[in-house]
Amino acid sequence: MQDRLQVVGVIGAGNFGTTVANILSANVDRVLLFSRDPEVVRKINSDHRNKDQSLAENVVATNDPERVCAECRLVVPILPSATFREALLPFASHLKPYHIVIHGTKGFDVVDIDLQQKNPTVTRAHLKTMSEVIKEETQVVRIGVLSGPNLSTEIRKGLPTASVVASDFDEVIIMGAEVLSNPKFKIYGSHDIIGTEFAGALKNMIAIGTGVINGLSMGKNIEALFLTRGLREMIIIGQALGADAKTFFGTAGIGDLIATATSDDSRNFRFGKYLSAGKSRQEIESTSGELTEGVRTLHLMYHISRHYKLDVPIVEMLFAVVFQDLPIERAIAYLLDYPYSLDVDYLNL
Repeated sequence: MQDRLQVVGVIGAGNFGTTVANILSANVDRVLLFSRDPEVVRKINSDHRNKDQSLAENVVATNDPERVCAECRLVVPILPSATFREALLPFASHLKPYHIVIHGTKGFDVVDIDLQQKNPTVTRAHLKTMSEVIKEETQVVRIGVLSGPNLSTEIRKGLPTASVVASDFDEVIIMGAEVLSNPKFKIYGSHDIIGTEFAGALKNMIAIGTGVINGLSMGKNIEALFLTRGLREMIIIGQALGADAKTFFGTAGIGDLIATATSDDSRNFRFGKYLSAGKSRQEIESTSGELTEGVRTLHLMYHISRHYKLDVPIVEMLFAVVFQDLPIERAIAYLLDYPYSLDVDYLNL
């Protein structure tokens, strides 16, 4: 590695943030892992464990945003989308134009609208990807996103996978590959940062649907059909909001979709299985203790699709099941009877 980075910062000590800190630890001298919780910081530094993961000796926890920005030229925020902007603010004044930020968050920030109102009109102007949030809140110019089929449980077991670092800047892609690559973790590059962010976020809601299908033991044929038509709707929404459709056919698109929408290690897939067992959204959210990004994305994309008059019946039915308690059997019957005519009518590459 040329000009080896000595220290890299990871903002967020959740499951994936902790996993990424361990990946980075093999390629840099030290990793600063940020958590707001002093007790989490203490335990990491004393026990070298977090989220049931053993941490490398060169992973050091801190709750000091200024320290992270002072010691690290590359910073990697991995935070829930709903709180990403708020969590970034303590770092904002310390992040300078010389910093590089590669985030690993799959979701959207929402601005200037109350989603709790009845039938809100949601447009692209109300949605911000995390790269857009970083641009708005900091002086950082060189921004990237890490996205792909990255189930933390499999990575922790040492199973092979790949991911994408997307950025407008080759320097960011190269640096991301240098600090993250290892024999079991392959990095590909992309210049479509917006498409990569949209693909990573949109696939989560489709995974809820395949979780339902799996929970009902409906078979692989219908699961494959649902994935195919779900990809169609991801692309329709992505294109309407400015993403490049080709990105959805890559590692960060269909690759991430297959992993997330077929694995019990996926929170969104598990959420769908809970639904199939008769649990409501409120019951699942109150008992699972897990953040399910797909639920929030589904809420947003339903209202987006209504505003732009998009043909996305899967999104409509999932929304009805999750938020309006439509019986699952009725939703499935509607989708099976939906008057599709062309198989690849969504392709406009």
